[in-house]
Amino acid sequence: MVPPMTNLSKLTACPDCDLLISEETLAAGEKARCPRCGTVVRVFINNSIDKTIALAVTGLLLYIPAMLMPLMTFEIMGMRGSGNVLDSVVVLFENRHSFVAIMVLLTSVFFPVVKLFLLFIVGFCLKHRYYPKNLPALFRAYQHLAEWGMVEVYMLGILITIIKMHNMATIEYNIGFFCFTALVFITAGSSVMLDEHLFWQKIEKNTRSTETQKTVAIETAFQQTARRANLIRCHDCGKLVYNKQLPANSIARCPRCMAELHMRKPASISRTWALVLSSVIFFLPANILPIMRVYFLGTPGDSTILDGIIYFFHSGEFGIGLVIFTASVLVPLFKVIGIILILLSIHFHWNGWLKHKTKMFHVIEFIGRWSFLDIFVIALLAAMVRFESLTTTEAALAAPYFTAVVLTTMFAALAFDPRILWDTCAENKEKLRKADDHTNH
Repeated sequence: MVPPMTNLSKLTACPDCDLLISEETLAAGEKARCPRCGTVVRVFINNSIDKTIALAVTGLLLYIPAMLMPLMTFEIMGMRGSGNVLDSVVVLFENRHSFVAIMVLLTSVFFPVVKLFLLFIVGFCLKHRYYPKNLPALFRAYQHLAEWGMVEVYMLGILITIIKMHNMATIEYNIGFFCFTALVFITAGSSVMLDEHLFWQKIEKNTRSTETQKTVAIETAFQQTARRANLIRCHDCGKLVYNKQLPANSIARCPRCMAELHMRKPASISRTWALVLSSVIFFLPANILPIMRVYFLGTPGDSTILDGIIYFFHSGEFGIGLVIFTASVLVPLFKVIGIILILLSIHFHWNGWLKHKTKMFHVIEFIGRWSFLDIFVIALLAAMVRFESLTTTEAALAAPYFTAVVLTTMFAALAFDPRILWDTCAENKEKLRKADDHTNH
C-alpha cells in the first residue's frame, strides 16, 4: 500500500518526545500540548507582532536610565553610598574578578538590550512586510539569547539587597530603581506576548526558501515519531524537513532558518556528561570557600554561601533565607542530580516515568538561571556598600567557582536532547517485540 501524501506544513513534531502532531487552529490564549508527554507545543497569542513591537520599544526607552541612573542610596552614620547596574560590573573588575564581572555584564546589561533590539527589528520587519535576507538569522539569535538575559534575576537580587540592608542603613530609592523595575516587567511581557510559531510562519512565507518539495509520503501510524517518518525537526525554528531531500555529501541546513540540521543534537550524551561532571567539580569549592568579604573598620570578615543563609535565618528573615538557600544550594544540587539521573536512565535503559523525567528536565531548564542570584547580590553590595572608613564589601574566592557551577549546569541542559529518552524506550520495546516474535516462531 502506498503511504498517503502529507503536507509537512500541516505537521509539527514535539521537541521533547518527537511525536508527530497535526497543526491545529487555536483561539487566542489557547495552548497546543503533546498528547504523549504533555509538552506545550504552541501558545497562540493574539496580535503578537504589534504587542511585541510596543513592548520592545518601551523596553529600549527604559534601558538607558535603568542601567545608568542610581538604583538606591544607602546612608549609614551620615555617609552615603549609591550605585547603578554598571557600577556592580565595574567594582568586580576593580576587585580582579574579571570572569564574574564579564558574566554579570553579559547577563544583566548586554544580552537584555540585544534581546529587545532583535525583537524590535524582527517585529518591525514583519509588521511592515520588509524581509531582508538575514531576518531568519536575527530571530534565531533572539531565541538563543532568550534565557541569558537575566534582568528578572537581577531584580530579585536588588530586593534581597534591600532586605539585607534595611536594618543597617536608611534606603532612598532613586529613579534607576523604578526604571529597572519597569524594564523587568516589560522584558518579561515581551517574552510572554511572543508567538514564535507565528513569527516563523511569516518569515518563511515571505523569504526565499531552498525547499523544493513540501509534500511527502508518510506512513500514518499511532504515535508515529518524526524520526520513524524520516523527518528532521530543526532545533531552532521547529520546521520539519524530509531527510531524503537533503544533500548527502554536505552540511544539511534548514530551508527556513538556515540552521544546521541533525536528527538529534550531536554528541548530546557525552557533552552533557562532561558538563555536569565539571559542575560537580566546581560545586565543592563554590560552597566551602568564602564567597563574600566584608571589611568593617579595616578588619576583613569572610562568609560562605551558608553563612549568608544563616544570617537571614538569625535575623528573622526566614523567607529570604529560604529563597537564597533554594537558589544557591538546592537549585544547583537539584540540577546536577536531576541531569545525572536522566543520563543514567538512558545508559541503563530505565524506561519508566518518561513523562515525569521530561517534566523534570523542563524544570531544570527553567530554574538554571536563577542560581545567578547570589552573584548579583554580591555585585550590588560591592557597588553600594562602599563606606571606606567604615565598611566595604567585595566578592571572594568562591565567586568564580559558583559562576562556573551555574554556567556548566545551564550548558548541560542546553546540550541534552530529551528525545533520546523516548528513543531509548522505543528501541527497547522494539527489541522485546523482535525477541517475542523470534520465540513464537
